[in-house]
Formats: sequence, structure tokens, C-alpha cells
Amino acid sequence: MSQPLEGIKVVEFGNLIAGPYCAMLLADLGADVTKVEPSSGDLARAFGPYVDGVSYYFAAVNRGKKSAVINPRADASKEWVRKLCLDADVIVHNLRHGAMQRAGLGYDDLTEGNPGLVYAEISAFGSSGPDAERAGIDIIFQGESGMMSITGEEGSPPAKTATTVGDYLAGTNAAMAVSAALVGRATTGKGRKIEVSLRDGLIAIQSTWNAMYFASGSQPGRVGTASWFTAPTETFPTADGFFNLAIVSDGHFKILCDDLGLDIVGDPRFTTNEARVDHRTELNELVKPIFASDSTDAWMERLLGLGLPAGRLMTLGEVFDDPQVQHNQMKVELPDGAAVTGSPVRMTGEASPAPSSAPRLGADTDSVLRSLGATDEQMSQLEADGLIVRG
Repeated sequence: MSQPLEGIKVVEFGNLIAGPYCAMLLADLGADVTKVEPSSGDLARAFGPYVDGVSYYFAAVNRGKKSAVINPRADASKEWVRKLCLDADVIVHNLRHGAMQRAGLGYDDLTEGNPGLVYAEISAFGSSGPDAERAGIDIIFQGESGMMSITGEEGSPPAKTATTVGDYLAGTNAAMAVSAALVGRATTGKGRKIEVSLRDGLIAIQSTWNAMYFASGSQPGRVGTASWFTAPTETFPTADGFFNLAIVSDGHFKILCDDLGLDIVGDPRFTTNEARVDHRTELNELVKPIFASDSTDAWMERLLGLGLPAGRLMTLGEVFDDPQVQHNQMKVELPDGAAVTGSPVRMTGEASPAPSSAPRLGADTDSVLRSLGATDEQMSQLEADGLIVRG
């Protein structure tokens, strides 16, 4: 079965994570992605860990692409980049504000010659407005989205998530919007510009916490692994470790209490989720000693047998040894031997076809330029002038 984006040509001008991740998601869905890089390469190529000379950091968000190194600003080479963009269905970039316009590759520069172009611009704070020119990186967005104000234990300093969630979310949002715009183009024949802000994405995924603020005007406090909406829901210690439990309904709460031998279902402090959250401390004083009396394995067998939402705290090694994770093919080995995270998307019950390896810098410059009509003599001259890198 063909991939849904088969035949779609994507040109990516990306650095580090957000733009490259968006383009990789499109490649996973079958798009033909050409990554245009400077002669020094995407900054991610300089980030480890390295295995046999391959940056696993770079490979993690760049599998399944081509790499072409063509200077987009010099007179002798920029027209080739422009031709590439005019032949594309989609442009994806997360370069600094104004960089594409300065190279003559802004949305308005390209749409006259390519009215069906879908143009996705991923920026820190937005493509316009008072902060449009500000530089940004994930910890800045986590702080200025309010996320760090609600993350961490009560009474502790603000905390960030370990992963750069803003980058991956922005890439995902952009890939979703590109796919939607391509569907719209099939009807109208016209493309459109997509603008995705990393900070906005983090604000958006806090919708329920934002709702608490909108309703009360008060800042929600930090509650660690606990929940503002359900209880008992948090990380509990056992005799030999920890596990996570999430009781999200009155029915589940009754099943739990019956199993633990707690006659508290009718207690006014615990009859509803709202009441249990208000009296979380008293409820935890009742359940924590019971959970601490047996091993994690014993509790997992017991709680999962009851159909309750419970889970282990896994290391990354345990995650990728997990039978379900292996069944879902969430670790993929590329042809060059690099190991990367698999696609979380399955269509018709099937995993995506095995992707090609992340490209060597400039590995596809020749084939890309030839597809645009460049001769061997022209490419040799561009290389002699230092305007392309040929892998």
C-alpha cells in the first residue's frame, strides 16, 4: 500500500529539532524530503552521542531525507535553490526571523511562481508581533508558557520537563497543519502559509490548567506527580520501588477500596473526584502504608488484574525491552546501523516502511541539482566556488 504523502515534494530549511522533526514526520508518511543545509551542516550534526562517526542526535530527527548543500544567497547558486522551492509542494523552515526573506525565499517571494505551495514557518514566539525577532530555546518557552510554574513538587523550585517538548510539539503541529493544507489544496488548487510558534504550542497543551486559571483567576500550585483533577493519582512508593496509579472515576475508586479493604467509599471526603482531590492528603495517609507493604511486581499484578490504570516507572532500557514497545517497533535500526525512535503512527494496522538513514552532509547535492537541470560543468564550477558541497 502506498504511503499517504507519496509524490509530495518537501524542501526543508531546518536546524536542530522543530523544523527537522516536522519534515521527518512528513517523510515517515511518504513525502520526498530534501534538506537544504549550509556548508557547515545543520547544527545538530555537531551534537553527540556519536557511534561510528554518526551523530545519533542528528539521526533522531533526520531519517528518510536527502541532504543538499547549496548556498541560497550567492548569485551563482541561489537560483538553483529558488528552482528547487518553485518545484516543491511544501517548504518547512525554522530559521531565525527574516532569514528566508533575506535569501529571497519568503512566502511572498515564492507563491507567485508556485501558487499551490504550502509554506510552514516555525518560529519561537510568532512570525509577527512584539517578540517576533526574539531568539528562543526550549527552556525559555517552558518558562514563558507557564509550564514551569505548574511543574515540580509543592514548595520546590519550578522544574522543566527533561525532553525539549516545545520543539517536538511544534514539529508535530506543523506536520499536522501541512497535511491539512495539502488536503485543502486538492480542492482549491491553492496553497497557504502556516505559522507555528513553539511558545504557543506549550500554552495550548496546558488547556485544562489554563481553564483553572480562567475560572478562578488564581495560579494552580505545583503538586508533583499528583493530579489537580483526580485522586488518588500519583507516584506511590512500594516495598522495593515505585509505581504510578491513576484513579479517574468513582467506579475505579470503589474497585480500589474494595481490594484494599478500605470502607471509605461513603465517606463525604471521598465520594467524588472533586472531594478526593480536596482531601488528597487524608486519602494518601490511608493508601500509602498499604502500597508500601508489598513489592512493585505484586502491586502491578494485582492492580492490572483489577483493570485499574497502573504502571511502572521504567528506565529507557526497560522501555525498549518492553514486549509491547518492541511489538510497536518503537526502536528502528537504520541501514547505516544507527538506532532511532520509531514512528508512533500506524496506518491500516501496519508500521511505516523502514526509513532510509539520515543523510551525510551534501550526499544528494548532485542528484538534486541534476533534477533541476544542472550540468556536470555547472556543478563543478559551483563546487570550485565553494557554493555547494557534494557528498
